[in-house]
Formats: sequence, structure tokens, C-alpha cells
Amino acid sequence: MEDKKKYLRELEARKNNTLEMLDSLYERLGASLFKSLESKAEEEIITGLCSEKDDNPSFLYEEKTRLLNEIKDSEDSIREVEADLHHLGEIEAIISRKEQEKNDKNREISHINLELGRLILSNPGFEHFTSDFEQEMNDISLKIDFQQRKIEELDNSEGSFFNRLTNSVKSIVTKAQLTKSEATLDKFCKSVGERFFSYLENLSSSSISPEEAGLISNTEAADLSDKGMELRENVNALNDELVKIKTERRETAEAIDRKGNPARRISEFEILIKKAREEINKVHRRFGSCIRKEEWVDYFLTHFTETDHDLEDKIAALEESIEITDEQIATTKTDIAIDIEKSEIAKLNIMVKDKKQRIADSEAAIIKMEEQIADAEARIKELQGKNVKVKTKEKGKNDKSSN
Repeated sequence: MEDKKKYLRELEARKNNTLEMLDSLYERLGASLFKSLESKAEEEIITGLCSEKDDNPSFLYEEKTRLLNEIKDSEDSIREVEADLHHLGEIEAIISRKEQEKNDKNREISHINLELGRLILSNPGFEHFTSDFEQEMNDISLKIDFQQRKIEELDNSEGSFFNRLTNSVKSIVTKAQLTKSEATLDKFCKSVGERFFSYLENLSSSSISPEEAGLISNTEAADLSDKGMELRENVNALNDELVKIKTERRETAEAIDRKGNPARRISEFEILIKKAREEINKVHRRFGSCIRKEEWVDYFLTHFTETDHDLEDKIAALEESIEITDEQIATTKTDIAIDIEKSEIAKLNIMVKDKKQRIADSEAAIIKMEEQIADAEARIKELQGKNVKVKTKEKGKNDKSSN
């Protein structure tokens, strides 16, 4: 019986594999015929093919149309989300570009401030303007001069190796201090240049004298001033643009968020598309199976291509194979059921034999016990007889003694 069960499992596995191949062929046939029929008018497909059942060509055609519309709607929704994100990305790119442009111009302004500050501080004609900065400038310049002389002395020092090594270390430390002082000087010059620009923007209330104002147009500072003013105007214009663009970015982002998380929405639409496509495959399978029914096959044969006829031949062969396998499965199941009944009968026969043996043993035991009972009863009668004789003798003796 185990061999038959194994054979049954093999038959069922074979049938499942055949069914999978059959579904695949149904799907291919259904898809091929849909492709042929979709080029014709819908009325031609539906005419004469309606039925109260769901599995009819007209219903399946409409079902596929509905699923295709679902896919189209979902794809349109995805494109809409992507368009919103693309627009937001373009805004972000513009902001990034404007920010970079603004930073570049600010660096140029910083450099112009530095150069302008140096020019003004080194030109005696601007002494009225630079009078407030003179003391700080002198302090920084004296520190730099001192550090430069000290480095020169340390680098040119002589003596023992240890002394030169010590002075070399001191020179390195002083050079670091000089670098810091020079950076302080650049920062100071830059602040002077910035202050100068702020005065230029309001000459009427500035610390620049009329002579200095006239001197500006006749010195190298004029070009730097003009360029710096132009750059400032550009930066201000960029700031205005950035305010507008960032407002647009915020409004666009809020509009997108109101519709829901974009990534989640796209994921949900993609899931809908995947499910709809899977359903279309099922519709193709149902259509491929449906059109081979007797009531539809004659109509659709006129639309078959050579490939469709080949598919139908393969489907017919697989369906026949499944029928044969079903018969083999049914026969095998019957054989297994018979074997199970036979096995049950064998078990019951063993149990009956066992019960009969027990009954026989019990009957023999009963007979033996009945014999034992009879023997016991005979002994009781014998003993009772002896007891009567004894009592009779005793009675006779008592009667003689009384006389």
C-alpha cells in the first residue's frame, strides 16, 4: 500500500505541474486573442457573446478594460507625484544655484573689502577716515614687524647645535604667531573696507570728508568701490529672489504633503498596478479557458492565428493528459481504499481470533470451575452424611443412659 501512496503522490504532483503548464497556455492563448480582438470594435466582440455567467468573453473583455483603466489611472497618478517632486527638485536646484552665486559674490565682496581697506589705510589722503583706526593699525603693524625681525634673527642665529635647535623651534612658534597676526591684519583691513562701503552708501552722514569723497574717484579705490557696490546690489537682488523662491518651495512642499507622503503614495500606486497586472493575467487565463467551451469555440476559431492553433493543440494534449492522470488518481485511490479495507478486515480477523481464543479459554476455565464446584458439593454431602451418623450414635447413647 505504501508503494501505491507514493505513486498517488507522484500522480498528484504530475497533475499539478500539468495544470501549471495548462494555465500558462491558457494565459498565452487568451492574451493572443485579446490582442487580435482589441483591434476590432468592442460591439463586435460583445454581440452574441453575452451570458449571465461571469466567465464569458464579454464580461472578461470588460474586466480587462477596467483593469487597464486602473493601471492607467495609477500610472497617471505616479507621473503626477513625480512631476510635483521634479518641480520641487527644480526649485531646490535654483535655490542651491542662487545660494552658491550669493556665496561667490560675498567672497568677492570680502576680498574687495580687504583690498579696499589696505588701500585706504596706506593712503594718507584718507587720514580723516582712518583716524579712528590708526591706533589699532599701528599695534598690529608693530607686532608683525617685531615678529618678522625676531624670525630673521632666529633664522640667522649661530652657536652650538643645541642653541640652533632651540632657536629653530622658537622660529617655528614665532612664524605661527606671525601668521595669526597677519590674519588679524587682514580681518582688520576687511572691517575697514566694510566700514568704508557703509559710509559710501550714506555720504551725507558719514565720516568721509568731502576731500576724501573726491579722492575716491581719482584713486585705485574707485574701481574697487564701484565693483563692491555693484556686487552688494547683486547680493541684495539675490536675497530678494531667494525669499520669493523659498516661499514657492515652502508652498509647493506643503501642497505635496497635503496629498500625502509622496514615497508612500508612489508605493501604493505601484502595488495597485502590480495587482491589476496579476488580475489581467488571471483574466487572460480565464479567457483562454472560456473560449474553448463549446458555446464559444466556433466564433473564436475564425480569429485564431497559426500560433493560437498550436497553443490549442498543446492545451488539448495537456487536458487529455490531465484526464488520464485523473483516472489513474481515481483508480489508485480506489486501490488504496480497498487495501485500507483489507487491512482493516485483517486487523478485525486477528481481533476476532483473539476474542474467540479468549472465549475458548474462558469456557474451559468455566468447565473446570464447574467440576471443582461439583467436587466440592460432593464432599459437602459426604461430610454431611458422616455428621448425621455421629449425631445418631450420640443420641442412642443418651437414650440408654436415661433408661
